[in-house]
This record gives sequence, structure tokens and C-alpha cells, in this order.
Amino acid sequence: MALARETGAEIVSVDAFQVYRGLDVGTAKPTRGEQRDVPHHLIDLVLPEEAFTAADYKRSAEKVIVDLAQRGKRAIWVGGTGLYHRVMTKGLTQAPPTDKDIADEIEKMGTLEMAEEIKRVDPDWAEGADLKNRRRMVRALAVLRQTGRTMTDWQRKETFPGPLSKSKVYVLVPKMENLTRAIAQRVDVMLEGGWADEVRLLMQREGWRGSPGSRAIGYAEVEAWVEGRIRRDEARDKIVTNTRAYARRQLTWFHGLTNFQAIETDPQRQPSPAIFEALRATLSA
Repeated sequence: MALARETGAEIVSVDAFQVYRGLDVGTAKPTRGEQRDVPHHLIDLVLPEEAFTAADYKRSAEKVIVDLAQRGKRAIWVGGTGLYHRVMTKGLTQAPPTDKDIADEIEKMGTLEMAEEIKRVDPDWAEGADLKNRRRMVRALAVLRQTGRTMTDWQRKETFPGPLSKSKVYVLVPKMENLTRAIAQRVDVMLEGGWADEVRLLMQREGWRGSPGSRAIGYAEVEAWVEGRIRRDEARDKIVTNTRAYARRQLTWFHGLTNFQAIETDPQRQPSPAIFEALRATLSA
């Protein structure tokens, strides 16, 4: 936000759950005031019950790129969804869309069973994948069943560079102990800031349970607390644990990238001068 104000840049979200309307507190979505202060893009695009794929994100992002270019604006793309980052930089595979009947059949498998299957049939893909992400594993297994070709084969032979393939990438790398404390503090702020009320409203929506939006970290735990199935402190501890595990996977994933600059940071302190210096130079280039 500080850099955007200083440079006149706008902010584009690279977050898989901020695209859903109504998921505000639990996704740390920028407030209405922050959005008035600095224009944000690629948030509040669809309802929680609607599917939103990487291809959908790429199409929406390309429209934002055109709009920014027409207005002569620079942008800071911010977020930790590795898949969205991949399609915008390395590109999107040309594999066919997932067949619903095949996906429904694969969904009957347990998560561990799915992971073992993908490790057996496509070990290269499995090595760099989040094997707790059912949606991604369903996609990879469905592509294989539909085409007879692994996702790895599709990605290597039929993927074209993304629209941000030449953009500079900065990865903020905190020490895990600092990040863990920051996660715990943020979860407390969310729980005190109306997360339960947000979930109560979402639970009233037809189709909320099992929806794409409901898979965001923390929503199942808050729902269990709201319904009295677990205590508030249990929900809080589970959310912290799951968020920390996801953060570890994020850091591992981003460390596997090429052509990025790592910047050490402490999420509990003001941004380091290195962040400002690097991004300021990029935005003014």
C-alpha cells in the first residue's frame, strides 16, 4: 500500500480466495477504505459457490493488464497462490478442460489414495505439487484419464509463456518463528474482527457447504465453532496450525522458482528498506 501510494501503482491480487465475494475477514481482503485509497483488482469476482479456475484467473488478469496499459498505470501483483503465479509467468497448459463425470469419479477417492495414485502415474508432477490440494490432484488425474498423457507431459510440451513472464519477481522470506507469531496474531485479529458473523452469513447461502469458497483455510473451523461442535480456542489453534503448514508449503514452492529475488523480512515489523528499494526501482524503470 505504501509503495502504491508513493509510485501511483495499482495492486492486483494473486490470491485464490479473495476472488470470492463475501469472504472478507477470513481472507484478509483489503478493506473498502483501502480499496478507495489504492485501486485493487481481481478481488470479489465470483460468488462462493462458483467454480473459478486458473484459466478463469488468467482471462480476468489479461483484461486487467489491457486496462492498466490503456491508462498508463503500473501495478504490483501481490499474493501467495502459486498456481496463479505459475499461469501468469510460466503460462497455462493447453490440456483440455476437466470432464465433470471423470472428476466426480476421482473425487470419491480419499486424499491419501489420490496422492499415492498421482505419485505412481506422474511422479514428476507429484514432486512439485501440494499433495493435500484435492482440486489440483483431481485435475491432474482427470487429464491423464481423458487424454492418456500426464500433466507433466502436457506442461512440458504444450505450455506457452504467461503475460507476466518477463516481470520481476520478489519473494519475501521471513524466519519461520517470526511468521508463526504473525500468523497467530492475525488469526486472533480475524476472530475478533467478525469472522464468526461472516461465516454465519455464508452458512445461510444455498450451496455454501462443499463450495469452492468454503475450502479457504479457517472457514470450516469457524463454522464448527459457530455450530458448537468445537470450542473457540480449538478453532483458533487449528486455523493457526493449518495456516502455518500452508505457509511452509508456500515458501518451499517459491524457493523452487527461478529468476526471483528473495528479500528477508519480518512480518511483525515495518517493511525493510530492501523491499522499498527493490520495488521502487522496478516500478520507476
